[in-house]
Amino acid sequence: MIIKKIDIKKFRGFDEISFSLGSQLTIIAGQNGTQKTTILGMLSQPFTITDKGNLMKAEKPLCGGSFKSAFSEKFKLSDKFDTVKSHEWALHLHNETNPFVLESIKRGTKIRFWKKGNKGAGSGYIQLPVIYLSLKRLLPIGEDNKLKISSSLNLTEEEDVLYKQWHNKILISQDKLNKSNYLISANKNTVGINTDEYDWKQNSAGQDNLGKILLAILSFRRLKEKYKSDYKGGILAIDELDATFYPASQIKLIKELRKFASSFNIQIILTTHSLSILEFACELQKDLTKHIATKDQIKVLFLEKLNKKVKIINDVTFNTIKHRLNATDEDNKNRSRIDVYTEDKEGVIFTKALLKGKAKNLNFVDCTLPDSSLIELALRKVPTFSFPNSIIILDGDVRTKPKESSKIEKIKNIILLPSKNSPERLLATYLYELDDEDPLWKSINPHYNKQVCFKDFTYEEIMEKREKAKDWFKYHYSTKRWGTNASKVINPWRGTNKLDVDVFINDFTNLYNSIAKELAIDKI
Repeated sequence: MIIKKIDIKKFRGFDEISFSLGSQLTIIAGQNGTQKTTILGMLSQPFTITDKGNLMKAEKPLCGGSFKSAFSEKFKLSDKFDTVKSHEWALHLHNETNPFVLESIKRGTKIRFWKKGNKGAGSGYIQLPVIYLSLKRLLPIGEDNKLKISSSLNLTEEEDVLYKQWHNKILISQDKLNKSNYLISANKNTVGINTDEYDWKQNSAGQDNLGKILLAILSFRRLKEKYKSDYKGGILAIDELDATFYPASQIKLIKELRKFASSFNIQIILTTHSLSILEFACELQKDLTKHIATKDQIKVLFLEKLNKKVKIINDVTFNTIKHRLNATDEDNKNRSRIDVYTEDKEGVIFTKALLKGKAKNLNFVDCTLPDSSLIELALRKVPTFSFPNSIIILDGDVRTKPKESSKIEKIKNIILLPSKNSPERLLATYLYELDDEDPLWKSINPHYNKQVCFKDFTYEEIMEKREKAKDWFKYHYSTKRWGTNASKVINPWRGTNKLDVDVFINDFTNLYNSIAKELAIDKI
């Protein structure tokens, strides 16, 4: 821990407020306009390693800039409202008796923040490294025309290995990564990911954002490795951490940030609007406070504006955060839809067709993840993917995977679709084994038959290659050859497999009703 506590005497909407920070993570939430970014600036502003006697003075972070929190990235001062002496706050540092007090002063024609009572050169700073990641990092790769591969800067072989491991773990990716590229421009430094299927110019916004964050982590790691006795830790401030990441990846990132904070002695402070992150963090904070050794590691704070002043809710619950961010007041008993996760779009279509009217109370989340990832998230009790927060419906082929099947037995909110195959292969087998003169063919289309059905994708290809099966299904579904939501094929399959379907519906009903009881909502 570096900063134990902040006291804000006056600063824009803040007036005589205080809060303690987490030794590892401090997570700040609030509606727009509650000055979350201002808090980040106040906490990170006085840190730097520019002192002449500091051995780390010449070091530069891999993510660009310097180990100094740039004033211009955080504060846009108003000529009318930001005036000299109208700002004052104090940072209480670990192992320091006296707080470090800052105030606004006049420097030339501008206002700057400096240590109160001491105007000497360098006195306005605390000699510890800081990295501030502003929203500037989110400029898309495609819009940064000056971004190019660096010929002089690069990651070491060890750093490249770590980077790729962290990348895949946080994004829950199975991609086989080749040598990464260190990319630089006037706007940012980041890392470009390459595979046999795509290169860095096709990287997603999430990969790019993660690149900037992981470069910051590797920068602190370098300092710790190089200056073993002089490195005393640092501050990492991240504005809008959740931007560009999907919910499961957000949770993975929070978990890894905790490890980084511990391994490299970094105190991480971030802002977010993500309910997934906040739910997970609130549960984590509650668990950690049960033990003396971990009770101060995580702090979740919520900012709200009351009577034109910004107040801080300490020890805030997720229920309070959820209602504040959604501007609602109803409790769980008024919740009418339960989130459902499937492996892919085909799973959603098949599930809806089997459940029919029972699916009206479900919210199918647009989040494509393999069965192994969904099982792992539920097994690790990530709130979004855990009972009673959601239902996970996996393809029947999980029954043929001993490793995954054994794990499912420990998870309350997972059920499997009928049979021992994926939905698209079930339908392929059903149609392939159907008699050439069965009335179903003409009910689909007067000119539709088995030859047309398997014209572009053979049955053997569909059964051997998962991607071919998906492409076959998507082709028929997207062209609506099988009717709305493939009903002309799924309904007949449903009728001929009534026993298996009834077992699935019974399993679903029991799970839904157990969740409904937990959430105090209507059963089905």
